[in-house]
Amino acid sequence: MTIHLPVSKYHGCGNDFLLIRKRYTDGIDLEKLITCACDRRSGIGADGFIIVEDSPLRMHFYNADGTRAPMCGNGIRCFARFCIDEGITDSDCFEVITDAGVKTVNVISREPFLVKIAMGQPDYSPSLLGIPNGTPLWEYPLEVNGTPLTLYSFFMSTVHTVCFVENTMDDSLLPLAEAAHEHPFFPNKTNFNLVQIVDESTIKMRTWERGAGLTLACGTGACSAALTAHKKGLCTSEVDVILPKGTLHISIDKNENIFMTGPASRVSKGDYYHEC
Repeated sequence: MTIHLPVSKYHGCGNDFLLIRKRYTDGIDLEKLITCACDRRSGIGADGFIIVEDSPLRMHFYNADGTRAPMCGNGIRCFARFCIDEGITDSDCFEVITDAGVKTVNVISREPFLVKIAMGQPDYSPSLLGIPNGTPLWEYPLEVNGTPLTLYSFFMSTVHTVCFVENTMDDSLLPLAEAAHEHPFFPNKTNFNLVQIVDESTIKMRTWERGAGLTLACGTGACSAALTAHKKGLCTSEVDVILPKGTLHISIDKNENIFMTGPASRVSKGDYYHEC
């Protein structure tokens, strides 16, 4: 049987997502729907899938492979724009419930669309990385494919690892990033961020994401990268994170509360024909 589902596609700095209201997904095999719809050859194609629930506003986020993730920084900006585009809310300030807690959205401008998200604080507990015992993984030495790395791993709305490199656009680093993100040391895998320091207020980043692979942008990764660079004294508390298709601005206060500002754009809106 084929059903028609109203689906919209959005992107934040090239990180793309499919969004649909929750009522249309009730009773559907979500894993099948998500993996089929996110397939870039036989589906619409996307890095992730977002189910929108209202009253109250809640974001259910899934990776392209159908696995659940607590939150997504670029995804929540797309969620915010979808809610305004669809008339779910007309407020420029509202809260969104996620699996990583409640996030506050502040729309700075609607045309062009720019939104600031209060992303919360990092948590350095190894247990949140799937490692039940141990000390915080800050400047942690780990050998990956015979290469010694110094890693900074913590929970920033989801699991992240930061690794500083000389050139994020060096594609020879990608096999290393892929291997590191699924290294046995991380039982639940980790989002792996390759970070290059440009100057005290600018960094560049590429991310190998759990459940999606190499993506063009990662909002929670940008927060993690900026925080790590700031804690190491490499950057100020106001950091522009340059990504292959855009820039995010990250600000960090004295208590390590992190705020992310960036765009979100609608790509398309229509029916997806799903064979269930």
